[in-house]
Amino acid sequence: MKILLTTLNAKYIHSNLALKYLYTAASEVKDCLRIQEFSINQDDDLIYTELLRWESDVLCFSCYIWNIERILYLAETIKKARPKTLILLGGPEVSFRGEEILAQNPSIDLVLCGEAEETFPKLLRVIFAEAGEEHLFTETFSSNTITDFEKALGYYGVDGLVFRNEGSIVKNTAAEQPDFCKIPFPYQQLPCETDKIVYYESSRGCPYGCTYCLSSLDRGVRALPVERVKQDVRYFLYKGIRQVKFLDRTFNYDAERAYEIFRYLMEIDNKTVNFHFEICGELMDERSLELLEKARPGLFQFEIGVQSTNPETLEAIKRKGNFDKLSSVVRRIREKRNIHLHLDLIAGLPFEDVEVFHRSFNQVYSLRPDALQLGFLKLLPGTPIAQNAGEHGYVCRSRAPYELISNRYLQAKDLLRLKMIEKVFDLYYNRGGFEKTLEAFTEEIFGDAFSFYEEFADFYYKNGFQDRSQSKENQYRILRQYSSSFEKENPEAAETLYAFLEQDLKETMNPDAVKKFVKQGWALA
Repeated sequence: MKILLTTLNAKYIHSNLALKYLYTAASEVKDCLRIQEFSINQDDDLIYTELLRWESDVLCFSCYIWNIERILYLAETIKKARPKTLILLGGPEVSFRGEEILAQNPSIDLVLCGEAEETFPKLLRVIFAEAGEEHLFTETFSSNTITDFEKALGYYGVDGLVFRNEGSIVKNTAAEQPDFCKIPFPYQQLPCETDKIVYYESSRGCPYGCTYCLSSLDRGVRALPVERVKQDVRYFLYKGIRQVKFLDRTFNYDAERAYEIFRYLMEIDNKTVNFHFEICGELMDERSLELLEKARPGLFQFEIGVQSTNPETLEAIKRKGNFDKLSSVVRRIREKRNIHLHLDLIAGLPFEDVEVFHRSFNQVYSLRPDALQLGFLKLLPGTPIAQNAGEHGYVCRSRAPYELISNRYLQAKDLLRLKMIEKVFDLYYNRGGFEKTLEAFTEEIFGDAFSFYEEFADFYYKNGFQDRSQSKENQYRILRQYSSSFEKENPEAAETLYAFLEQDLKETMNPDAVKKFVKQGWALA
């Protein structure tokens, strides 16, 4: 019996924690298991070839919004090549629509919904038995020999499973959540890839119920003991991991627990590792802030989901927010400049038209985070906001990632304009290198950050610069070309902008690149 656990990650540097959990949960048959991960940037033919080469009896895909369309296509193709291969899907993208997935995709045999560390081994027991290979199963699982009753139940005995039976689709009772504290640390049985981000959970669930998030369906937090977390992170340092990303939805939901883990990570810091956390800014207490002021620059990076500063919007999505408190915390952390801060906004939330989003953007921009992500609402299957889409007139794309097209507050053309802003904002603000010039534009010339990026985006697209990837050098040239539009009305401002651009260029690029740039000049290459 050959069982392949696989997925398509968003980037090469990403890895999939879910597959590692499943491998560990079924490690007693590890001789039958293999993990093979790909990225969405790889060619379909390459992935198809690699998936077929192992001649799997069971092919298990971990599904997310960024890979589901590719996975369904690959599954269909593989089924044509190997009709007897059993194809199983799991993960958040299929857990809330298993029946729909089977109805629309004849190549898919099984969908396993929810957290599967307990249900996946049970399913394997059934598969072994149905294949007539229970002798392999019982030899390995000596204490868990499958009974005649379990044989008779077959797929019906596996909670959380959606399957086909005599032309019908059957959905079993939802599986109970496993005891998170009893789930083994997966990395001791599998290699830690030092060239990738290592993902880790110290807790599951979220104390909040934001209507756009799948975590709203899993209220409450299940956390590992602090001593267990300490033991796990020590192992990462032992293995020489460079970045560990905590997947906890709100890491600092418990201020005392967060403090102790922060303190410990500072204590064992090897001067090379980086830890990423998603935190709630409003929950950060004075004791933790004082501690974090002493952290080595680069040890921590924080992601804070602001999403909106509009009280009516926050109330509608059931998200608690106190922007004054959050601002105070962000400014406090920014003072030391030792922690990379990434803030998030979401366009398309209830009661937020262009004017309101404009205000939210400017308020968050004023905090000067290291990165500000302008995201667009996705109506994820199973979330309350998707189930009640009619309440706010939501229209979204029919395929993953189900991104918003329009609602009562934003027309399609409004969202298109915000997407144009997001493009230039990411290139010029988030990727860095234009700090002084952007400061001059947003503070001195426009006095309104959103208005500047809106006008610059219009210039960028009207000139067709979005049609191909632009080098960093050309990004400077494009911004200078835009700056030249101020020469007639305000020549002094234009000269100031040129001076700032040259200064940003020299401070960002290496001396040889600057010499080459000067030799070529400001004309687009």
